[in-house]
Amino acid sequence: RILLDFESICSPPQGAHLPKTFKIVPPNHTVKNIKGSQMEDYQEEFIEFLVQTGALRFGEFRLKSDRISPYFFDAGQFNSGEDVDRLGYFYASAFQELRDEVTIVFGPAYKGIPICVSTAIALKQSFNVSSYYSFNRKEHKSHGEGGWVVGRIPTEEDKIVIVDDVITEGTTKIETIQRLRDTSSAEILGLIVALDRKERKPDGESASRTLAQTTGIEVRSIVTIYEVVDHLAARSVNGKEKHL
Repeated sequence: RILLDFESICSPPQGAHLPKTFKIVPPNHTVKNIKGSQMEDYQEEFIEFLVQTGALRFGEFRLKSDRISPYFFDAGQFNSGEDVDRLGYFYASAFQELRDEVTIVFGPAYKGIPICVSTAIALKQSFNVSSYYSFNRKEHKSHGEGGWVVGRIPTEEDKIVIVDDVITEGTTKIETIQRLRDTSSAEILGLIVALDRKERKPDGESASRTLAQTTGIEVRSIVTIYEVVDHLAARSVNGKEKHL
């Protein structure tokens, strides 16, 4: 049985040091999804997909911060054609909640690259929405086609949605958004990630909320860690019962 203590992970007191070890228990408030209601079918399917692929694992994991976490999310486990195809569908499903229709799906290197390609394909195949994809180079290219963007070069008519795996501190995503704004007049509609870990900064502010406030864009996730725990509690996935 794994206990998940959201107070330890998500809500440290202002100015307090985060603990080296923490656990997870169900939050004492109603779980909301991106619609502010019960989860959609695709969200529940996505949670089980995370477990089936091994992208979300429970146990004891040492993080870069030297803390011990009771779960670990690894988007690198989406490494087969079938997995990437399904991943694109889940992201494309989340796109249906956006206020406007996207023209460019942008994936920050490196993990965002397969996500943006598979999402653009799924938008067309599953929702008949035509879009382009783009991703950035880590280093500016001065020869050939040049530039820092591979794929569709944004124009002022474009509407961009950025896709990535998770939000940690959000620093690199803020830099990516600023660079897109500095180099084009395209509108950035929002950012969609697979999993919102609901982690908070040392000042107690949510990392995803800080990102939204800093950039002025809509920040969404397919699911949150709250929803994962709520859905998997005493549930069988592939014949294995998950006690959370």
